[in-house]
Amino acid sequence: MKALLLSNLYPSKREPTRGVFNQQVFGALSALCDVRVVSPRPWWTRLKLPQELLTIPQETANGVTASYPSFWGMPGFGVRFNGKAMHASLLPHLKQIRREFPFDIILAAWVYPDAYAAVRLGQDFGCPVVTNLMGSDINDLATRPELKEQIQWALQQSQHVIAVSEALRDRVVGLGVAPERVTVQHNGVNGERFALGERDQARAELGLPLDRKLIVYIGNFFPVKGTDILVEAMAHLAKRSPDADLLLVGSGELEESLRARVQALALESRVRFCGRQPHAQIPLWMRAGDVFCLPSRNEGCPNVILEALASGRPVVASHVGGIPELLHADNGILVPVANPEALAQGLHEALERTWSPAALRQTVEYLSWEDVGQAYHKILREALP
Repeated sequence: MKALLLSNLYPSKREPTRGVFNQQVFGALSALCDVRVVSPRPWWTRLKLPQELLTIPQETANGVTASYPSFWGMPGFGVRFNGKAMHASLLPHLKQIRREFPFDIILAAWVYPDAYAAVRLGQDFGCPVVTNLMGSDINDLATRPELKEQIQWALQQSQHVIAVSEALRDRVVGLGVAPERVTVQHNGVNGERFALGERDQARAELGLPLDRKLIVYIGNFFPVKGTDILVEAMAHLAKRSPDADLLLVGSGELEESLRARVQALALESRVRFCGRQPHAQIPLWMRAGDVFCLPSRNEGCPNVILEALASGRPVVASHVGGIPELLHADNGILVPVANPEALAQGLHEALERTWSPAALRQTVEYLSWEDVGQAYHKILREALP
């Protein structure tokens, strides 16, 4: 079987942290079948790199070849046309790929415009399409009136749909997809990279204080991730846990407003902006913390929770999406969405409780990427005619 992954979420040398979970899935799948990746990038993100507009960059990492063509869509209000634009932009490139790599099936990871374009391309080449849903693509995009009909069509035309949580599965079924055509498959975790380790040693390597309790957030500073709620929660937590600080590892559109809010709340000594870190360094930041926090407003099956637990760290997170399928009383604390006071209370309880790192790790060890790869391979094989 030759499988083609189509997703805008896939790492490159220029964006090494983009869609790492897709790289993990396809890396595991590549041990079982032949794979190739096409990861389109919007043209407007390449205005400062005109050479990438005129060529199709190609990279090979861990034995998997990926190409990064531009697609000629429209930002902002033109998003409703991007499914057709991606299809038209990718068709010549996929014709060329098919001559050297006659793929049998397309796996689209992200519902719009990726899965929409993939279904149209599958019709062009007479091959089935399996759509893999991430979370925000259904929780957000499928609620937008200008996109809902196209997303429904893409899902209903897919041979099979993979959802990373039961919550997403329910949303897909609600969009008219037959339940028997939807499989729930949680993400995996690299248990070798995200392993148990000494907290103080990690802090020493990162230059972090040994005498403070540290809450760690790792991810994008986007509204959906709730980083604004986390900053507000720190103002409440300062009174209950005066020895607790917050490490914000990442970057994003909210960074300027978050910094301003930290200053307004006089939390400069309690909240540290650590910047976006190389993926290879993330396990070290995980081990340096006492508690990991994910205050999202929407989620699918967040890898970062699995990575925190595999590192032996408890998690405080919003009761939303697929998170309740991963967390329970023995490995974390669930709190209401967008509630700073409740989040502060959950963080305080987690910081005061004694946790067993080994026991926390045991709650996710069964979700290896090898197992996930085998599950995806089985779904793809069964989707073939």
